[in-house]
Amino acid sequence: MKIRYQFCEIVLVTLLWMCFGEITSAQDLSEQDLPTLSPALHSALYPEVMCVHCIVPIWDHGYLLHVEIDRDPAVVTMYDKNGNKVLEARMEPPDAAKVSIGSAGATRTGGIVAIGGGIMKDGSGQRFIVKSDATGRIMQSARIGDFYPRQVCEVADGTVWVLGYESNDHVAAEADKNVLRHYSFEKGLLGRFVSLDSISKLRDASLHVSSSRKSFLSCGKDRVSVLFWSAAQYIEVDAASEKVTRWTVAVSSGVGGRASGFAVTEEGRRFVGLGNCCDQDKKRTTGLHELKADSGTPVATLVPVAGTITRYDPNKIAPDGTFFYLWGAYGNELVMERQGDGWGPSWAKVSTSVTMAN
Repeated sequence: MKIRYQFCEIVLVTLLWMCFGEITSAQDLSEQDLPTLSPALHSALYPEVMCVHCIVPIWDHGYLLHVEIDRDPAVVTMYDKNGNKVLEARMEPPDAAKVSIGSAGATRTGGIVAIGGGIMKDGSGQRFIVKSDATGRIMQSARIGDFYPRQVCEVADGTVWVLGYESNDHVAAEADKNVLRHYSFEKGLLGRFVSLDSISKLRDASLHVSSSRKSFLSCGKDRVSVLFWSAAQYIEVDAASEKVTRWTVAVSSGVGGRASGFAVTEEGRRFVGLGNCCDQDKKRTTGLHELKADSGTPVATLVPVAGTITRYDPNKIAPDGTFFYLWGAYGNELVMERQGDGWGPSWAKVSTSVTMAN
């Protein structure tokens, strides 16, 4: 009986080690299959607009845009991928007396499209969209009523998409609660999409749209993408058919509570920069993830980019390669900030994982 018992024990241990080996191999293979980030392919310095306490600039369609708030709140400055200033324009409608720009984007022809509000020459307060050409000359503008704009981008046909909310949505029952709008400078409002109630039914639901780093808008060549990170929702609108597709983002507890950027590459891959501070050990975790949203599936998943998930002491210098911030995309490259790539943003590519390729 003792021999039989020992034999069974040996068989059990052997089976456990075999299973452990299979699990370890599967985990190793999974790590190998994750998308990976390349070394920096290009970097640039923007000393005028990237500094401590500077207003965070906007990356759009290959340009970095800085919205002025001190010197002249109507001014937007645009820089190219090499850090050169290519345009500075006062983004105000022709009938404006005093305005303030809230955000801006780049047009497909090298101009600026901006959103803001102010006082018109007739004394009325208005919110508006305004567009310049590549020389800074104001070409078109449109008033947008009670809609409070937060982000803007232009699609290939020259129309613009704006993310925002109605300023009276919490007091007026008849208020339009759609937060994504499509405008033409010639025809005005073309469409309204995504009800605020579908994002959140709480009284402060507009914070999902208005607060920094809680929502992101991106215009691609054939679709408009919106990530409501704090509400864990991802939405795409087909630019031609205006069909809306929606996903719930599956977020695990260890991923990170704050988004540090969103980007959609030219080939349609989606990426989110995430960070979390601090855990029980007072460590910060940052990392880059690919957002995989497949058609026919209601849930979008986050795939970590191998080697970018870093946990470190925020009171010390982060290790080289630590991912900090995702500015956007430049073609199929990502524009980001990470430790060791210099004082400005750097450009890198993410490989396609074996799992995703299959």
